[in-house]
Amino acid sequence: MKKTIISSLIGLTFATPIYSAENIQLDDIVVSATRFNEPQGSLATNINIITNQDIQLSPATNIPDLLRMQSGLNVTSLYGNEGIDATVDVRGFGDVATNNTLILLDGLRLNGVDSSSIQWATIPLKAIDHIEIIPGGGSVLFGDRASGGVVNIITDKSGRNAASATASVGSYGYKSLDGYVSGNISDAYFNSFIHTADSNGWRQNSASNSWAVSGRGGINFNANEAFVDYSVYRIANGLPGSVNSATFGTNPRSARTPFDTQTKDGFRIRPGLSLMLTDNLELASEFSFLQENQKFNYVSFASTSDRQMKTFSVTPRVKWSHDLGQLKSNTVFGFDYYHGKVTADYHGSFGNQDATQTSQALYAENNTELTQNLNLNLGLRRQHVKQVANQAEYLSFGFPVPAVTGNAARNQNAYDLGITYHQPSWGAYAKAGRSFRFANTDELFGFDPITFQPTFFGDIIKPQTALNYETGINFHLDALSGKAALYTANVSDEIGFDSTQQINTNLDSTRHQGIETELSWQMLPNLKTKVSYTYDSAEFRNGLNKGNTLPSVPQNSAHAQLLWDRPSFGKYVAQLNYVGERRTVGDFANTLNKLPSFTTLDLRANWEIKQFTISLNALNVTDKKYSQT
Repeated sequence: MKKTIISSLIGLTFATPIYSAENIQLDDIVVSATRFNEPQGSLATNINIITNQDIQLSPATNIPDLLRMQSGLNVTSLYGNEGIDATVDVRGFGDVATNNTLILLDGLRLNGVDSSSIQWATIPLKAIDHIEIIPGGGSVLFGDRASGGVVNIITDKSGRNAASATASVGSYGYKSLDGYVSGNISDAYFNSFIHTADSNGWRQNSASNSWAVSGRGGINFNANEAFVDYSVYRIANGLPGSVNSATFGTNPRSARTPFDTQTKDGFRIRPGLSLMLTDNLELASEFSFLQENQKFNYVSFASTSDRQMKTFSVTPRVKWSHDLGQLKSNTVFGFDYYHGKVTADYHGSFGNQDATQTSQALYAENNTELTQNLNLNLGLRRQHVKQVANQAEYLSFGFPVPAVTGNAARNQNAYDLGITYHQPSWGAYAKAGRSFRFANTDELFGFDPITFQPTFFGDIIKPQTALNYETGINFHLDALSGKAALYTANVSDEIGFDSTQQINTNLDSTRHQGIETELSWQMLPNLKTKVSYTYDSAEFRNGLNKGNTLPSVPQNSAHAQLLWDRPSFGKYVAQLNYVGERRTVGDFANTLNKLPSFTTLDLRANWEIKQFTISLNALNVTDKKYSQT
């Protein structure tokens, strides 16, 4: 049984801005949920926005901990306070959440063609302008891997003349240094960020070290823009392994694998442009290349391995503002091309592998203003994926295991249909759609459960599909604002790992349904509270496990935040995070004990002293012992 502990972390931070930052306006927020900027109220969904101000006041030291406080998200952290290998689950996909939640950085896909985790530590919190969380199937605009939802991290592109340096220290040897500098000359601008952190870790063999340099440079001409995004990073950490329940109860800080380690390094570069071709026609396109190298040293198993992943993409799209008769309308047309390759060298302990995945997709989405307060959304996508994989021959206990090769080509369609009614103080929407997911390259190979011979599964595992239904409401009345959504996703051929057969396969049909609620109240001019509650039911609809709960999905979760802002005395934030009971990893039969619920408390205080900001963070101040998986 895998167990993970997050204990208290206390940090002290000093920041020195050379130029004061501009205040961020929260009214009439514009989001990029259509891959172009759009007013949030016209879209058929409740998009959660984490603003720059939210980030500055949060006790979180990394993106997963920041996301943890959002309704409808369940975040599982494995290796301490850098968010290394953390998983973000939107709408109850549990064990396979990584493959069903699409993570974007300014619209760039960070999910690889394999099952690799997101390198959260490479994105400094200082670099983020805001984060958009789009729950529900996002397959029309974003394609594969968006079945549960989309998290789009938007970086600061202001180019204002500013600089900052932040040093932090904390418990368990935590140290970090963050810095940024940005500026502009005429129509050119740049933003550069650096982040480095070290920690001894709470558990044995959980020490980590990371650094990242990222930024953007661009030039604006007339109403057009050309830019280049870049990032270089390295992350290294120990792999303490899972412990059983008995060890967890007596010595939770112990490591089952005290010498195993992993190192990941890579870079990404993305030039792009945005052109106003006419008053009604806008073109945007990016070209990107990502490379990541991974090295695993499994001392406990006397083996090492190296993996390399390369991804190339081109994503042109146009936005056409036009009329349908007397109705205002705009349509986005786009083409996505992705080519990814993964190679793995197991240094003789297993058969070396390589796999490629090529994806091509056409999509269109229309938003028509039926009346001043009523919008109709319609989207369609057609995607083609081709996969080729090879596994070399190798020896297992002195016996030869034959080589395996295979290829598969798949096509899938997605659609969205939604209607939105919005007034200045409230809005409501309803939508239906179809989403999909293809097997990733790590799921292409397996072993025949009868002959135990390696088999290519790419032409056996069917694409996962889902029919999604959702309705919601949001409001803003003086000091109160809130939102709520009811959703159902009927998933067919959900792709997962069957531990009884030890293969990746299509599971029996499942249903993911629930409610997401959030309420904010400005109690006093200097006192604000926000609470949220999520009910998530993820069950098998048929088969041997009919009625059973999917593993790793808490049915109940809740969050509460209290903010006191007194400029003369500082800013103070208290956060409560509750995660309910859930089944352990792989327990489809629901025969094992549930993981118990837990509640954690985080605190933060900020004091402004001239050009300095002093921050004091305390994470899990009650030192709650809990398991996430």
